[in-house]
Amino acid sequence: MGQYNVTMRKGETYMWTRYHVRWEFLTNLCASVPADPELQKRWLESRRPATRPPQSRSIDEIAAEVAATTLDMTEEEAKLLVFQRHEGACVMRAATTRAHIKDCAQVLSSLYVGKIEGEKSFAVRVKNALYWDPAQHWIPILTREGKPVTEPTGTFDRAVHIMTPKGPRSAIKTFEFISDAMMEFSLLVLTQPSGKLVVSEADLKTLFTYGGTHGYGGERSYDGGRYVFTITQTQEEEA
Repeated sequence: MGQYNVTMRKGETYMWTRYHVRWEFLTNLCASVPADPELQKRWLESRRPATRPPQSRSIDEIAAEVAATTLDMTEEEAKLLVFQRHEGACVMRAATTRAHIKDCAQVLSSLYVGKIEGEKSFAVRVKNALYWDPAQHWIPILTREGKPVTEPTGTFDRAVHIMTPKGPRSAIKTFEFISDAMMEFSLLVLTQPSGKLVVSEADLKTLFTYGGTHGYGGERSYDGGRYVFTITQTQEEEA
């Protein structure tokens, strides 16, 4: 049944069921990480959770990793929003897929799925029972042929308009993008002793049907990161 952990005793069920997920992007996958180290720190601070999870890394530690995985930039290039790089390839942190999934689950839970009395809500089940593979910190961005993308397709300039205490202001935002991108990664689904998945395969399809239209990554409000998906329950090699 594609289970993840090794059975300890005869008749004992596995805790996790593994799924292989593929996203094929229909629109440009857009970068959202600031190249400027000072902007990176502020960007991370804005995403800091209200309560730091136990054993999680500090903002300074995460900022150091982000700085180490973005390219050396000239002063002008530092204004870019970029993809992180790892071992010569453009990558996304696996944690960003969980953030995307949680966002989608929250919307679906309140507007689409509803809640059955006496049961946990859809958002709660997804938040507590669906994780990325802890062995996969980086997810390579691939071509449709499955090869790692080493350079973005290009950059794009977009005018942005913001309201400040001194009135409206305009600026140009420049970001890297990749066309015809693909991502593949594993998800682990909490499985009850009875063998029932806490988040069913039908739930996963609902999540990604919505998520593919909602979009992943940067520039979602401008059609960025829309995808079609394939999910497959995978078999582990027997010990």
